[in-house]
Amino acid sequence: MGALLEATPEMGAWSVEVRRESAYLTGSGYNDHVFDDGPEPRHVPRVLWDPEQPFGPADAPQEIVRAVAFAVPAEDAGNVLAALDQILADPSYATFMQETEPQAGVWRAEPADDVIRFYGPVIAFGSHKPWALHHSVELEYRVLADLRAVVAERV
Repeated sequence: MGALLEATPEMGAWSVEVRRESAYLTGSGYNDHVFDDGPEPRHVPRVLWDPEQPFGPADAPQEIVRAVAFAVPAEDAGNVLAALDQILADPSYATFMQETEPQAGVWRAEPADDVIRFYGPVIAFGSHKPWALHHSVELEYRVLADLRAVVAERV
């Protein structure tokens, strides 16, 4: 089980849940869209899948798959950076990283229309359509500092 952290004002519409080895970055409005026919949410991650799974298969049920990228609205980059900072400051991250070597040079970013795409190992649930909307993405602690550095370059 994880712990949902209280969002800071700097995180905007984003929130995080920390776990033992990873954290969830969650947007807002997805459930209203999917379950209540609400408008398409803007502040949620979009996920790109690759059938070759270049980051290796996840040890999880078939509906939970390792993807190759996620995207967020460009105007949310600062909010996502604040969310990543909250994860990095959490004791669960520090505890895990005491026995784990961080990996650098794993993530890269590119702008595309009004979003920023972040390419790297991400775990997601649900639709496998290219750049499909998702409630959240799971980010592994071992590559989180690298992702944070890449996001900071885009703020």
